[in-house]
Amino acid sequence: MRSFVDLGLFLAAVALGIGSVLPVVGGIRPTEIPLTALRDGFPDGDLASIATSDLPLHQSLAVPLVVAAVLLLVAALFDSVPTGWAGTLVGLATAAVFWTRLFQAHGEYVQLNRSTTLTNQNGTVLLLSGTIVALLCCLVALRRSPGTRATLD
Repeated sequence: MRSFVDLGLFLAAVALGIGSVLPVVGGIRPTEIPLTALRDGFPDGDLASIATSDLPLHQSLAVPLVVAAVLLLVAALFDSVPTGWAGTLVGLATAAVFWTRLFQAHGEYVQLNRSTTLTNQNGTVLLLSGTIVALLCCLVALRRSPGTRATLD
């Protein structure tokens, strides 16, 4: 079973890594969304206002997503349950805060225009599916008999 969990974490890391550069909503990529917007909230107005042009990569939403992908990859390579959980929680927290902030500022627009804002947003699909697969793999890894050491097998 260890190879199944390792493979799942590896695939989740690849999905998060690729999803961190693909569009997530309305054709906007995580590399165009500032991290400060997750803390302060998105500006009101058009959905395109959440994107910032000429944003340095280290200040974008892609950073915590890539960190989560790297943590999951390390967990898959070195059989580390805590690292797997850390990557999963970083990915879950980033996705939850992003979608919460987005729906606070632009929820009505996204719901009314979901056929255009959520169509062909492969980044969203990869980020959510990778995070869910990582969560399931970490839950499987924790299922063990009492008194044994937590490993990814």
